[in-house]
Parts: sequence; structure tokens; C-alpha cells
Amino acid sequence: MIKLYYTLTEHNKEAEHRAGRQLLCKVLCCAEDEIFIAANGKPYLPGGPCFSISHSHGFVLLAVSDDGDVGCDVEPADRVVRNEEAIRRKIAPGDDVTPLLKLWVAHEARLKSSLGDAGRIHYPAMPPGWVAAICCLGEDDAIPTHLGRDIPLRH
Repeated sequence: MIKLYYTLTEHNKEAEHRAGRQLLCKVLCCAEDEIFIAANGKPYLPGGPCFSISHSHGFVLLAVSDDGDVGCDVEPADRVVRNEEAIRRKIAPGDDVTPLLKLWVAHEARLKSSLGDAGRIHYPAMPPGWVAAICCLGEDDAIPTHLGRDIPLRH
């Protein structure tokens, strides 16, 4: 089962990074000093659960999995992705139909997991103006169809 959480913060990388850690600690009832960084740069909690954090333009998304690794990515729906042809050739050769931003968040979510092509991509419903993808082993019914409410953090 995958659970998704989010919060909103200032639109800068430092604030978003801090909010991601605070959201993780609030949801999983852990302290920041219990979070470790793997050799690949991905944060983890010894003993689990698996999780992934993504942030962009003040939106912070947290995916928590009881069933193995997970990756997530979020972007504003109006984000302009440059070099569309080159990106399509690299991440989705032959797919000229799927919107590029959807392909992009799926690609990023897959990179943030360790699942590679074995991971399934899911697109949860997001608040207006946002696009997200989740990469995990779960079937469609393991992915929430919507996010819970905004979880306020102390700043």
C-alpha cells in the first residue's frame, strides 16, 4: 500500500528540502537524526518503511510504501520542458502521444526508485496545477486516487 502526503512551503530549494524532512518526520513519527543518506543520495530510515520525497515550486510530495521501494516526482502543470524531441527520444522513444510533462515525472519517479523497468508508473490525482507520478511494484488499487489534506508544518 502506498500512502501520499503533501505540504506547501516557500518556493526555494532550501525551504522545500527542510519541509520534506519535516513532513517525513511528522508522518512517520521519527527524528531527523534517524534519517540516513544512501550512497546514491536517497534518504532512508533503517528498518523502513520505504519512502520518496519530491519537491518543486513550493509543493512537497511524500510517498510512503509498506510494499517495497517507491519513487515519486511532482512538477507544476505549466512547467515548460525544453528540448522536447531529444527528451522524448531518450525517455520514451516512439511515444508521440503522451504529454511530455507526464513522461518527465514518470521518468524521474522511476529514477528515484531502485525498481527500473520492473516498477509500475501511476499518476495520482493532484491538486489543480500539479502533475505527479509514482513508481512502485503495487497494482493500481494499491495507489490512492487522491492525496490527503495539506499537512501543515512549523516553519
